[in-house]
Amino acid sequence: MKKLFTLLAVTIAFTVNAQTNTNTGIESLNSNTSGTSNSAFGYRSLKFNISGKRITAVGAESLLNNTANNISAFGYGSLRSNTSGTNNSAFGYLSLESNTGGKDNSAFGDLALEDNSTGAQNTAVGYQTLKNNLVGVANTSVGSRSMETNNSSFNTAVGYQSLAGNNWGMSITNANYNTAVGYLALQKNEGSRNVATGAWTLKTNSSGNDNVATGYYALHLNTTASFNTAYGSMSLYSNTGANNTAFGHRSLKSNTTGANNTAFGYKAEASANNATNQTVIGYEATGQGDNSVVLGNDDVTAVYMGEDSGAKVYAGEGSFTGNMTIGGDVVVSSDARLKENIVSLGSTLAKLLLIDGKRYTMKKDGKQKIGVLAQDIQKVFPELVTTDDKEMLAVNYQGLVPVLINAIKEQDDKISRLEKLVEKLISDK
Repeated sequence: MKKLFTLLAVTIAFTVNAQTNTNTGIESLNSNTSGTSNSAFGYRSLKFNISGKRITAVGAESLLNNTANNISAFGYGSLRSNTSGTNNSAFGYLSLESNTGGKDNSAFGDLALEDNSTGAQNTAVGYQTLKNNLVGVANTSVGSRSMETNNSSFNTAVGYQSLAGNNWGMSITNANYNTAVGYLALQKNEGSRNVATGAWTLKTNSSGNDNVATGYYALHLNTTASFNTAYGSMSLYSNTGANNTAFGHRSLKSNTTGANNTAFGYKAEASANNATNQTVIGYEATGQGDNSVVLGNDDVTAVYMGEDSGAKVYAGEGSFTGNMTIGGDVVVSSDARLKENIVSLGSTLAKLLLIDGKRYTMKKDGKQKIGVLAQDIQKVFPELVTTDDKEMLAVNYQGLVPVLINAIKEQDDKISRLEKLVEKLISDK
């Protein structure tokens, strides 16, 4: 009799039926009729499964409503609502708890993919990872609370609260194709096609798109701006502008609303936090103004083009504050086909006589010079004088050449007439 009771107890607790199913727990596999190769361990696990096959449920109410095939659930309430979703794996308390028809999902960790219903091809590893995802597909999330409120698709997040979202309990539906690797990387993101690698990178980004940040705190405060690239810790840290590129530790760190800037080098910075279209290259180099290029910092003494092998340099207008030494010829473009309204300069000798050559000392270095005064030139040839942004005058010395040519011609004409007059006077004697 004792053996009979023991056999009866074992039969109730552990049943191996003709369909190769195994179950342990009250109401586990209770409704199964034709399903085969299933294993259920825990109160009401796989309770409503009828024909599903190759299913493993471990934990109270795990896979409670399941009717699909090829599923594994480990933990209380894991995959509890699943009905038609196939090829899912859930490990942890309430993991994939709300999933109904979503397929090919893997959840590892308490509450991982808890709210997922029809989303597919998602992988969540860590506490509350992808917790609020409902329909987002092809997401990969690794790290506690990473992608917690995300409900978008094709994202990859690795790190605590990476791509977690800003509004807890709400579902973000428009943040797609993002990659976040690092602690709090892209934490509050609702933009798309962003890449953040490093702790705190793009942490504050809300709706900005197509940004790339690599390095601790890179693009940390960016919110809505797009098309920025930052490589280096704290590069573009304060940025809220668009189309900026920074390479190097703390490069463009102070930039806020500035746009279209490029900086290469350790602590390379624009001239202002709202700078526009500045290119700054070099160690601790600083921009000088909008729409300008700076090569090197104050310690740079020479710039070589093509290792001094004769490379050509093309530019528009230029300004030099120091001496210029040129080893070759100075050639100025002067093709007639580039010009119109061409007229002779005419007589210039009288005006030229109003200009006096000067000898003077430069205030900045005490060097003796010979030249003209811009104010004198401006009175007779204003076309040859320009004014810079500091209201300082400059003279186009090259422009004096045609003035001298016409003056020489005028003087030569006078000399020729005098020679003829002398010849006539001599012949009349």
